[in-house]
Amino acid sequence: MYEVRGLNLDGLIKSAKNRGIDLYNVKKYKNKRMNVTVNFKDGENFFAIARELCYNIKKVRDKGRGYPLYLLFKSFGLILGAIFFCSAQCAFNDLVLDVCYSGSGIVLKTEVQEYLALQGIGKYSRFSKIDLPTLEDGILSDNKNLSFASCKKKGNRLLIELVLSDDSVKTLEGDKYQMLSTDDGVVESVKVYRGTALVKVGDTVKKGDLLVDGIATVKDQTVKINVLAVVTLKVEREFTFVGEKEAEAFAQMLSTEKLHGEEILSIQTERTDNGQEYFYKVTAKIRRVISVG
Repeated sequence: MYEVRGLNLDGLIKSAKNRGIDLYNVKKYKNKRMNVTVNFKDGENFFAIARELCYNIKKVRDKGRGYPLYLLFKSFGLILGAIFFCSAQCAFNDLVLDVCYSGSGIVLKTEVQEYLALQGIGKYSRFSKIDLPTLEDGILSDNKNLSFASCKKKGNRLLIELVLSDDSVKTLEGDKYQMLSTDDGVVESVKVYRGTALVKVGDTVKKGDLLVDGIATVKDQTVKINVLAVVTLKVEREFTFVGEKEAEAFAQMLSTEKLHGEEILSIQTERTDNGQEYFYKVTAKIRRVISVG
C-alpha cells in the first residue's frame, strides 16, 4: 500500500492504468492525498510514475495473501544465519577447551593427564563423548594415591578436583566389613566398589553412623564381603575468639591454622559484643574423605 500526495490524483490513476498497472483499494482523502494498493510486481513502476509526475509517494506497508511468503523469502538469509548460529553454538559448547585441576591431589596432575590421554580425553574433546561419573571412577582406580576425584563441566572447561590419600584421610581401623562415619556432616558423594551403601548424597549423618555395610546378595542369599568404598562429607567446624574491633580476618586466619591443612569449602565470621569485648564466631565447612579397603 502506498500513500500519494499531490494535485490531480485522477491524472496519476489514469497514467498508471495507461501503462498497464492495476490499482486496488483506491481511497481518496480530500483532494490531495490518497492510499492505493499495487501488485508487488508493479510497485517499482508505480513509484517511478508518481515521482516522474512530481507526486510525493511513500510505501505504507506490505499486505496481501502472498505477503507471508514474501516475508519468508525476504528473511531466508536471517533464518539460515540463525540456524547456523544455533548449530555452531551447540557444537562449540560441546568442546573441551581447557582442563583445570584443583585440590590436594594436583601434585598428581601429570599422572592424571596421562590417564586422560589414554582415554582420548583432552583439549578439543567432546563432552558428549565423556561419561563424567565413569571418568571419576577410572581416575581413582588408576591412581591408588588418590582418595577422591570429581569431574564436572563448567562452560567449555573440564574441572577435575583431586584429593590425596594422606594422613588427613581418615581410614576406618579394625573391621573392614563396615564403614562408619568419622564425623557429623552431610554426605557429598558416595562411591561403593564392594558392599552396600546405606546413605545417599544429601543425607545428614552422625559420627558412628553406618555408611556402607559389607553385605551383598548372591543367588538370593546375603553374604558378608569386605567393604571397598569412598564417602565424602561436608563437615562444619566452629571456633570462637575474643579480640579487638574489626578483627574478622585475624579470627579466620587463626581458624585456618586450627584446621591443620583440612580442605576448606567455605568460611564465615560473625561478630558480637557485650559493650566491652568483641566475640568472633568462625564457621568453616570442610571436606572430610572417609575410605575403606
